[in-house]
Amino acid sequence: MSSRPSIIEPGESTDENINKLLYESEEDWYGDAAFFGAMAHQPTLLTRIVSLFDAFSQGEHIDAETLELMRLKVAETHQCAYCATVRTQDVRDEVAPKEASVFGEVDTDALTRREYLAVRLAEQLSADPHRMTDGFFEALGEVYSDREIIELLLFASIEVGLDRFCIALALDTTERSPYPTGLEYPFENFD
Repeated sequence: MSSRPSIIEPGESTDENINKLLYESEEDWYGDAAFFGAMAHQPTLLTRIVSLFDAFSQGEHIDAETLELMRLKVAETHQCAYCATVRTQDVRDEVAPKEASVFGEVDTDALTRREYLAVRLAEQLSADPHRMTDGFFEALGEVYSDREIIELLLFASIEVGLDRFCIALALDTTERSPYPTGLEYPFENFD
């Protein structure tokens, strides 16, 4: 048995609002409750993080599909088994045809210019933000406003931190989810 904190399963919390979020995470968010179940040890923070996710998913500037492509690139860069395995349910079907284009060398032909640059931003921020050049920001500025660039950076930064949260916990999917369990870290099978 692992000495890392366990997840709180749906129905196990003494807080009914948290149980509701955990059930929603199985049905909606990612189709799995482990991620929210780990954060459920801190109910107030979980509630606030969910509100933050809601704000990004309802963004008026960056579409949810682009954010999911970014999330997947961050997962690959960090080799986060959990983040590379689960999918955001609301955009899963729309993003599926483009997933292969973000793993490995980013395929410029399969993505729009905006998607490509957003995915590259996620990759560079994950790998080494010190190497993000003025030239890269000039390219971003050709297709994104300053406001949108900040949104992309904030989203990618949150994903970088949350990937590391999942890695530190060696987070695995739950038995009740449709995903495979027994995830191994680092995750190297992205095809």
